Amino acid sequence: MRRFLLSEDQTTQQDAKVQKAVRTISQILSAKLTIMREGVVKGSVVFETERPADSGIIESIQSEASDAGYTLLIRDGPSPNTLSFVVLDKLVPVATDIRWNIGLFAATAATIFVAGFFSYSGNPFVNAFEYLATLLAILVTHEASHYMLSKRHRIAASLPYFIPSVPPIGTFGAVIRAREPFRTRNQLFDIGLSGPLGGFLVAIVATIVGVLTSPAITPQVAASSGTQSLPFTPLFMYLVSYLVVPANMVLVLNPVAFAAWVGLLVTFLNALPTSQLDGGHVLRAFTSSSVHRNVSLGVALTMILAGVLIEPAFLLMGFLMLFLSIAGHPGALNDYSRPTRSRKLMLLVWVALLVLSAPL
Repeated sequence: MRRFLLSEDQTTQQDAKVQKAVRTISQILSAKLTIMREGVVKGSVVFETERPADSGIIESIQSEASDAGYTLLIRDGPSPNTLSFVVLDKLVPVATDIRWNIGLFAATAATIFVAGFFSYSGNPFVNAFEYLATLLAILVTHEASHYMLSKRHRIAASLPYFIPSVPPIGTFGAVIRAREPFRTRNQLFDIGLSGPLGGFLVAIVATIVGVLTSPAITPQVAASSGTQSLPFTPLFMYLVSYLVVPANMVLVLNPVAFAAWVGLLVTFLNALPTSQLDGGHVLRAFTSSSVHRNVSLGVALTMILAGVLIEPAFLLMGFLMLFLSIAGHPGALNDYSRPTRSRKLMLLVWVALLVLSAPL
């Protein structure tokens, strides 16, 4: 084994904390891998080892390092068939104040209720409660799916931050914060896919119920009553409507159906393979940072183009995606181990979800 210092800072070399990290991680690594080089870069201990045939060895090393009080950042090494291990102090989850979560949830529930109250004919209180219950069922399931998968993978996550908005929708959705980095690509995939999938399943039920209970009127009545058409229809809602709505009739969405429309749109936008949205996590689980960045930028620019040519509402989302895409995606701490075969098959679920929720 060759030893060398990547930093000329002799003070760092003598630092007791660094020396302890060198000894501890060296013992863990050498028990399973051949250490080719080790050194110190700007105060961080770095090891270069052979690349193992079994990625399970890396996860075992990660676990032992965590038990010893360290976090390992694992990337391809500078030489062929090698890995680089950057040793960091064990990352402590960032504390959060749940008063923000509670306050934003209450505010969002209020704005959704107001949106339902003023947007439909009939009993405004019934309309408001139907819209509120349906849309919250979709959004809460989406975020709860993220949260439960995070707990299953022992990744600290915040409670959802709901975002209020003005009518006719009443919300911009919700976000959940990972309070510590993802350790593996499997975690990236599972947590990224879980939210859109959970929300989509509820949106499917809401779409079927909403379409079946929404009134259908003739185009002439729709024109005379001033009924406004939506700028686009998610594919799944279009298919259900095609099957149950009589020909030459126009469907007037009731509160449940409109909440399903919003839920499908939220699902589609979150599942897009861009930046650090849910679909971006899924993409990064299978690709490198450079591929992820290029695809993310392509999706963002396509969204902006759609906003210019088709629907201006897409512009804001497109520019947000562009901004987030420039920042890139850090990936998992263990960027070497690849997702399992079963998760590769689950990519078909992701594609189907995107297609069925896509706006037409």
